[in-house]
Amino acid sequence: MSIDRLRRVKSLMEQEGFEALFVSPGPNQRYLTGLRYDYPGDAWDVMITWDIITFAVIPLDGDPVLVVPRIGEEDARELSKLEDIRPYSSPEDRKTVLGELLSNMKGTIGTEDHMPFKTYEQLTSAVPDVTVRSASDMLSLARLVKSEEEIECVRKAARIVEDGVKVGREFIRESATEREISIEVERAMRARGAESISYCVVQTGAKTATWDPPSEDRVKKGDMFLMDLSATYNGYHADLTRPTVVGEPSEKQKRVHEVVHDAQLKAIEAVRDGVRAGAVNDAARKVIDESGYGEHFPFGIGHGLGLEAHEMPHLTEYKDTEMTLKPGIVMTIEPTLNFPGEFGIRIEDDILVTLEGSEHLTRFGKDLTVV
Repeated sequence: MSIDRLRRVKSLMEQEGFEALFVSPGPNQRYLTGLRYDYPGDAWDVMITWDIITFAVIPLDGDPVLVVPRIGEEDARELSKLEDIRPYSSPEDRKTVLGELLSNMKGTIGTEDHMPFKTYEQLTSAVPDVTVRSASDMLSLARLVKSEEEIECVRKAARIVEDGVKVGREFIRESATEREISIEVERAMRARGAESISYCVVQTGAKTATWDPPSEDRVKKGDMFLMDLSATYNGYHADLTRPTVVGEPSEKQKRVHEVVHDAQLKAIEAVRDGVRAGAVNDAARKVIDESGYGEHFPFGIGHGLGLEAHEMPHLTEYKDTEMTLKPGIVMTIEPTLNFPGEFGIRIEDDILVTLEGSEHLTRFGKDLTVV
C-alpha cells in the first residue's frame, strides 16, 4: 500500500471512530493491497462455498496485514504491496489468525456492505467484544480523488472503449443482431488490452430507451443504435456511450440528439474545482427542461469512475448533490433522453476535474453518425 493511501485511510478511520478495517475481496482490497481477486460468476461462488477467503486487516495503530488461503500465498506475495502476509490452511486456522490480529480490540471494526454473511459470522465469532459497522462510504471517499497514475489508467481504458465503439460501428448493418455486434465489440476491446469488460450494452430500435443486454433483435433501417461500453485497464474503468443512426435520421432524432449534446456541453462547462456536484446535474437539467423534454430525462447526469464503474460522486438528483468537486475526481457526464417504444439517446464522456476546470479523458466524436 502506498504511504499516501494508508495515511488517507487512517485519517478517515480516526474521524469515523474505527479501530480497524476488515476489507474483503473487491475494489477496496485491490486499492489497499494491490491484490486482485475479481473472480467471475461461478468461480466466486466456489471460493465462498469452499471457504477460501482472502481479507485485509488495517489497524488504526499498526501495519496492515493480508490474510490469504495457503493455496493463494504465492500469488499474494507476488502481487500484493503489503509486507505482512499470513497464510491459513483451514477455516478454523483462519479464525485463529483473525483472533490473534484483533484480540486486543474492544472498539469498532469497519467492514464493507458486500461482505458475505458467512464471513461476517466468522468475524464476529472470532472477536465477539467488538462492534462491527459499515465503512463502505468511508472507503469510497478515500478513493474519490485519483492520483496521476490512476488517471493515466483511466486514459488508457478510454482508448479501449473508443476502439470498441469504432469497431461496433463497422459491424452495424441491416439484419445484424445486437448479440453479433456485441461479440465483435467485446473481442476488439479484449484485443486492445481490456483487463475486464464491465458491460457491453449494444441496443437497436426501441430498446435504446432501455438498458437491456444484447439480444437476437436485428438492426433495421431507420433504427437508432446505441453502444454503452465500460472496460478496464489495470483495474480502472472508462465508460463511453455513443448513438448511431441506421439510414437517415428523422427530424425528431436529430432534435433530441441536439438537446442531449447541448445538455452535455453545459454540464461539462459547470465542472470545476469547488462546485457542488448537484450544480453539474442542474446545468444539464436546465437545458433539457427548456427544450420541453424534461419528463424524458430518466436519471442523473453521471457518476464517478475508478476501480468501480459506478462510484462516488453520483451526479444525480437524489444522492451526493452537496458534494464539492475537487481536482482529481473522474466522472461521467451522460445526459439521456428516453422515449419508450421509440428510441433513446445518450452521449457519455469521462471527465476529469482539474484546477482550471475539466479535461476530457474520452475524445471520441459526438456527432450523430449515420451508417
